[in-house]
Amino acid sequence: FFKDHTSVFFNFHTGGQRGRDEIYRRLCKNLRLPFKISPTRRLQESGIVSQWKRGEISNFQYLMHVNTIAGRTYNDVSQYPVFPWVIHDFTSKTLDLRNPGIYRDLSKPMGALNPDRLEAIDERFENPLPDVPPFHYGSHYSSPGIVNYFLVRVEPYATL
Repeated sequence: FFKDHTSVFFNFHTGGQRGRDEIYRRLCKNLRLPFKISPTRRLQESGIVSQWKRGEISNFQYLMHVNTIAGRTYNDVSQYPVFPWVIHDFTSKTLDLRNPGIYRDLSKPMGALNPDRLEAIDERFENPLPDVPPFHYGSHYSSPGIVNYFLVRVEPYATL
């Protein structure tokens, strides 16, 4: 992604990881970018957190920056941007955004939002299948199948 929010997607057919890394190193050198910088440091140096705290950018803009720093992009359905699920009330006809009761408890993972889900997840962890290490969640929160499931329901994909 560039400062003007355009992006380029490279697909390396030959050269393997070494060739890819060499091209990346040369791009960084020519563009005067640091070759290796952690996502945490990139976030700190971007100043985006301070801008968000001061209300200079929206929640959406902040989350898009975080997704970009994490390597997520609209160019790859396996790395599509993700956003937190924050609403808890799906039955009311209207929502009062000032009412804390409509928001989910962000201190808990999605699986612990109600006692039945938490019990099922704990049961799976405590009683794993033979030869399978214990785990809480059996699928990723974002996958190409999930992304495509939602994309085919929005334009322009819905009318293709």
